[in-house]
Amino acid sequence: MKSDNFAFVGLKYGLLLFGLLFLTIPTLNLVDPELATFNGEHKRMDTFSFLLFMLIGTLATLVFMLFQSKFVMVELGNQSIKIRNGKEILEVNWLDVESVMLLHFVFPPLYKLRVKGHDGYFLFATQRSGLSIAGYTNDFSEMGNLIKKKKRELGI
Repeated sequence: MKSDNFAFVGLKYGLLLFGLLFLTIPTLNLVDPELATFNGEHKRMDTFSFLLFMLIGTLATLVFMLFQSKFVMVELGNQSIKIRNGKEILEVNWLDVESVMLLHFVFPPLYKLRVKGHDGYFLFATQRSGLSIAGYTNDFSEMGNLIKKKKRELGI
């Protein structure tokens, strides 16, 4: 079972897209106020709105830069886990897994994986089958079921 490529790309680059959008809107408005319409009128953004958009865009871009190297593609098997980070492939046994946990307020389902002997953690998405109610996410995918089974068997 392999991570969903669409979910991987969406989660990894979504914050960058969001941040660049929030940085582009006030910049374009500053260059040419005719490009933006507020309440049906073409006008320049006020200073508070300009700074708010720039702050949100900058924060989203910084968060992307902090976490983008943590997102990986994962292939789960009954005995091993292949972690693909770009061209680098790390193969570990389930017994080497320190912890794996579902981040409940992110959809599609996103997991945080810690491996013994490696600093930090990895973030990976499963297939896009889950349920998100009021932001709380449950994973009903085949990968999610395997992770639950392995956590129960190995006491992770």
